[in-house]
Amino acid sequence: MASTRRHFLQASGAAGLALPAALAHQAASSPNDRIQFATIGCGIMGQGDTGTAISVPGTKLVAVCDVYEGRLTRAKEHWGQDIFTTRDHREVLARKDIDAVIIATPDHWHAQIAAEAMEAGKDVYVQSPW
Repeated sequence: MASTRRHFLQASGAAGLALPAALAHQAASSPNDRIQFATIGCGIMGQGDTGTAISVPGTKLVAVCDVYEGRLTRAKEHWGQDIFTTRDHREVLARKDIDAVIIATPDHWHAQIAAEAMEAGKDVYVQSPW
């Protein structure tokens, strides 16, 4: 049978309907799993992105990195004294308990830190400069 656009769309639609059930099964199989993440760059956008990420069920902020000590102090005040803070992003990337990072640094640091994070096996969200 020749493949057509209609056949492709029907197959894609069926796969899309099966996806939520598969995700629900995956979530049910390990209820204690959390995505533990860190924010690198905790200025205005980093704080906003972190607030959004925290609001998603199954996520936990475990570390914050920023070059300004005042932002690290504020992070502990806002998100809890138990989070790890550092001025060196490499300390965050070396941690085995961090699954993902939000990178909200100034634009000229995005690529380098994102590449280092991926090399360290982290999932990465990079704040858009626009």
